[in-house]
Amino acid sequence: MFMYCKTCRQPLPHDARRCPNCGAPVENTVLQSGARDFTADYDPRDIQENRGWGILSYLGFLVLIPIFAARNSYFARFHANQGLVLFLFYACYSVLTRIITNILNLALGFIPFVPGMISAALQFIGIIFFVLMILGIANAASGKVKELPFIGRIRLLK
Repeated sequence: MFMYCKTCRQPLPHDARRCPNCGAPVENTVLQSGARDFTADYDPRDIQENRGWGILSYLGFLVLIPIFAARNSYFARFHANQGLVLFLFYACYSVLTRIITNILNLALGFIPFVPGMISAALQFIGIIFFVLMILGIANAASGKVKELPFIGRIRLLK
């Protein structure tokens, strides 16, 4: 866990009494595990009006709707970016999983249980994408502008 200044969001040394960047006292800090929360930087009215677009952003290819329909909303744009990154990672993962499964079936098809076990393990890893989708939907529905773990810092949309 890292300590970040709540005022300027810069990392703090573990023994700092004041932020070296802005001078805020250490009591004005927040612990972060990597997923940054930018809710305070967004307009509450924008958040309230565009929660639906934010939720829609995490439902696969439907991410295209908020990208084009709510292009003036920073809140919807943030969640559309998160949803688009998640969708692209999932699409790549799905293609790679099928390729690996087919190669294993060709190479190890004579051993009946090996390709099936590896395929099941790869499918189990896919649960991570479902968890990230639920987390993104929960953030959008509750009006949070919080990055998803692992992929949240990737920016495709401005």
